[in-house]
Amino acid sequence: QASCSTSATLGMAAGEGGWRADGEVSLGMACQPHGGPGISRIAVERRIQRVVASGAEDGSLRLLDIRSLAGPPRAAIAGCCADGEGGGAGGKGHDGRIEALSWLPDDNRLFVSGGGSCLKVWDASSPSDCVLPVDLHATIKGVALTVGPPPVAAVALSDCTVRLVDLRIGRAVNTMQGHTQPPLCIAWGASNANRLYSGGKDGTVRVWDPRMGARSLFCFDPYGLEKDRPLLRKSEKSAEELDKSKSAFGRVRREEVEKLLGVGSTRVEPYHVRSLKNMLSSRTNNMGRAPGTGGGQIWSAPTSSGLAVLADLTEQEREQRERWSQGCLERERHFIDPPRREFEHEASCAHRGAVISLAVPLEGNVNRKGPRNVLLSCGVDGKIRSWDPERGTLLGKKQVFDVECWTHEQALQIAAHGLSEDLCFIPEKTFLAAYCMRSGEQLCRLEAHTGTVTCAEALTGCGRVLSAGADGRLLCWRAALSAAAEAPV
Repeated sequence: QASCSTSATLGMAAGEGGWRADGEVSLGMACQPHGGPGISRIAVERRIQRVVASGAEDGSLRLLDIRSLAGPPRAAIAGCCADGEGGGAGGKGHDGRIEALSWLPDDNRLFVSGGGSCLKVWDASSPSDCVLPVDLHATIKGVALTVGPPPVAAVALSDCTVRLVDLRIGRAVNTMQGHTQPPLCIAWGASNANRLYSGGKDGTVRVWDPRMGARSLFCFDPYGLEKDRPLLRKSEKSAEELDKSKSAFGRVRREEVEKLLGVGSTRVEPYHVRSLKNMLSSRTNNMGRAPGTGGGQIWSAPTSSGLAVLADLTEQEREQRERWSQGCLERERHFIDPPRREFEHEASCAHRGAVISLAVPLEGNVNRKGPRNVLLSCGVDGKIRSWDPERGTLLGKKQVFDVECWTHEQALQIAAHGLSEDLCFIPEKTFLAAYCMRSGEQLCRLEAHTGTVTCAEALTGCGRVLSAGADGRLLCWRAALSAAAEAPV
């Protein structure tokens, strides 16, 4: 059963109206292609929008016909066996969770999947065996493809690098460094194939040009449009001296910890309780007493403080307290802005916390006036920000709006429609929420999943959105459109 909850109605464009009115959004089709395992990634080929690829938690892959999701899949690629065979090469899937799935732009045959440290290229017309396996020796976090020439896969890796893999030779041809923590999401620019964007755990969104070396061009700055910004200070130490001081501080701190823990010493010391009571009070009344012969008490019952002791709480009360604390943290994150730069050598943070998703909105009606080159970013701080990708500054009237995305540092797949719909679809726990990118208003919240929604993919020109989650279900949502706007899938 599917339900749709909407917010107050405002005058919006026709494309948004289909997702706004109560009862006009329906659940068109549903299936469970992988059986029990949850779905971690989905990808729709953009040439004719007929085939969707799905990747599961167990490393298996499926190719499905969008027109008949409930029917048998076009192809089923099993995950690796329990003994791990088939993870590096061969026709089997991956030996772990599918972290990346992408089709070659304007192509309905070649697609790429990433799981563990292996990147695999597949041919949808003959998926019995992968075309090209590439072992990158680091855990894959995200993949984005560009036509080129040459066709290149940009891969975000756990070793804090972004590598470019030439799909013609199956080899990494460039390694880009700059993130201080692993990148989680990556995307190519819509209008310029020579612009690459990555977001990572360090909270930065970096811009790369593969033709200009291995360093990022600049970082997105949420405060870049402020007129009266304070001047950045210059550090008295050079970059090399800062690195040396950091390493020296780490070495001194490590020595202190080892001394405190007695590392390298053969003498075992008992643990002594240190408190103000032991420092300020006298123990003379207890000295010289035989056990059980005096009234002196070293341990006394705790005084009544009116607070419930954690050990006396039931399991249900503990779970309720954990939910309350988690809910408070999720609400508080919306009121915290990214940290500001103080020194010139510091990088600008696009979000407070990890950046978990980047999306380039799909272009709809290109004749409509408005900014076409937009990049959306989503972070664990519960914010969606619209950026000018050429300048690295915020863009639009509603530059930032709040969403209820998850808070753990793992990539999240969101979907966005550009002109003329201006919609973005965000997985929010067990819901799929639709937001207006111009006003930041939540248009509707779709409910049919029984587990956490992990990914969303939008189809252009037909008012349909696909969603998948940890419950293993793949759902197709359909918005009511006018007869003129209807288009076959």
